[in-house]
Amino acid sequence: MKKLLLLLLLFSSGATGFGQEGYRYALDLNKVENDRLRVVLETPAITSKTTVYAFPKIIPGTYSISDYGKFIEDLKAFDGQGKPLKVQRMNDNQWKISKANKLKKITYLVDDIFDTNKEHNVYPMAATNIEEKKNIVVNTPGFFGYFDGINKLPVEVSFEKPSGFYASTPLNPVTTSATTDVFKVGNIDELYDSPFMYTIPDTATVKVGNCNVLVSVYSPNKVLHAKEIAGWLGNLLNAAKSYLGGKLPADKYAFLYYFNPTTNKHAFKPGLGGALEHNTSSFYYLPEMPASQLKNTIVDVSSHEFFHIITPLTISSREVKEFNYNQAVLSKHLWLYEGSTEYSSHLVQVKYSLNSVPEFLEKLSDKITASRTQYNDSLSFTGMSKLAATTYANQYNNVYQKGALISACLDILLLHLSEGNYGLKNLTYDLGVRYGKKRYFNDEELF
Repeated sequence: MKKLLLLLLLFSSGATGFGQEGYRYALDLNKVENDRLRVVLETPAITSKTTVYAFPKIIPGTYSISDYGKFIEDLKAFDGQGKPLKVQRMNDNQWKISKANKLKKITYLVDDIFDTNKEHNVYPMAATNIEEKKNIVVNTPGFFGYFDGINKLPVEVSFEKPSGFYASTPLNPVTTSATTDVFKVGNIDELYDSPFMYTIPDTATVKVGNCNVLVSVYSPNKVLHAKEIAGWLGNLLNAAKSYLGGKLPADKYAFLYYFNPTTNKHAFKPGLGGALEHNTSSFYYLPEMPASQLKNTIVDVSSHEFFHIITPLTISSREVKEFNYNQAVLSKHLWLYEGSTEYSSHLVQVKYSLNSVPEFLEKLSDKITASRTQYNDSLSFTGMSKLAATTYANQYNNVYQKGALISACLDILLLHLSEGNYGLKNLTYDLGVRYGKKRYFNDEELF
């Protein structure tokens, strides 16, 4: 009985998965060092003599090489007695650590991508921002690395935060106070799927059916406000709920908006902006302009990102569900992931009278013109998809044009064959039931 109780105690103490059984990151947002922050990692137990600590080369949803390791400096490793271990930088994103079986702690500095002088291809909506006492954008792939081959362990992240700062994020903290937040997720994939924006809060919450929707805004000149944007999104989200059968596929969703003044010179190409989808959130980098000029853009882009809940976040191939952060191994089904999302985001607006039929048809007409005049109209869409991060990077944005048109044609064909009873919405619903968030299809088999 004593042995059994001991085993039960050992099992229950390990059931949390933290300490030596997972990653434990700490980040003090009060200690900004020349637009940099220091991360401290208490490492999981490593049994091999050497290990590789890495940052993502590419992340889901971007279809572009990011090389987040370029912005990591002064990486050091220590054993349990605080003695340094040998660290060798292998390339932009990987560090080899010797005597890894003694490893207990890693520290490093994270540089601010928004204001960097380094050449890079990181999209602004996937980048990091470190603006002392104003705004800190923690797009997690830019802050937190992982051990190669060991990314399924649980993760804990603790933040020390400035007075008055609030964490806008899709996650719920396990503990929170005026000075500290602690979050836990199941693995590195979930961590990379969870952005944070720390700032003096301008937030609003909308209840849509079963889902609590957070709208968080950082507008330095107070040009745009969360309450106003939440009002714009309320009708859209209620329409989405009806379109999806009366229930949203998440109990919490976060829209995180960073509005950049046009006078700011960030480290991105002029005019570059947009949004990045996550399972239960989306992050937006948009120009800070009067609400009257941005309303339609915000609603259209927010609708698109929200509908990513269906594709590829519910329906996707192995390449998406078991993502390779070290190299670009992409799926051939961008026509589904981005194309059907773009089409559905406009369809829901006309179906529930947020846009008129002529407005909807004009958008499709514009996509026809753009796809034929701005892109290679004879390029196979599946072929483009597989090489979207490299060979055909300049063709990628056609997913929002021809990709949407492919879905429009499929919708029309299905409705025709079923005499109006079964369309693209029904198809994606059935595929969602078949696969769900935890299963994938094989890339070659979908057709």
